[in-house]
Amino acid sequence: MRFTAIILTICLAHTAQSLLCGRYTTKTVRVGASTKSVFQTQRQTRRCTVLYKLEDDCSNMKLTCKRYFVPNKDDFRCRRGDKFFVKSSGSKPRVFCNKKKPTEDFPVLSTGSLKVWYQAKPSKEYPNKGVTCKVVCDQ
Repeated sequence: MRFTAIILTICLAHTAQSLLCGRYTTKTVRVGASTKSVFQTQRQTRRCTVLYKLEDDCSNMKLTCKRYFVPNKDDFRCRRGDKFFVKSSGSKPRVFCNKKKPTEDFPVLSTGSLKVWYQAKPSKEYPNKGVTCKVVCDQ
């Protein structure tokens, strides 16, 4: 009985990975067929970089964001404020800010590696800024 509980705990920990960003965080996460990884920033996060790599049992992955508040004064190019970058393999980095974000209808898809990074400046004006995004295998 105890052995079964340990095996079940290990399997659940492998499939659902939550990544809580600290002040400066850099991580690498492997995405398999049953993996669900959550990328979450905190109030004190200044830069968080995560590289998602595909495992052999997954052909492509999908990134979507639910909680998303990245204030920026430049709506078009996101050059004056906080930024959220996503780079899919074989493409240029795409920058997101303000109301632009990866959604369920328009997610970020990747057939190779996927690099995600969040850059923020300290602000008393926007204490609740940050993102919560999910990366899953999309077969």
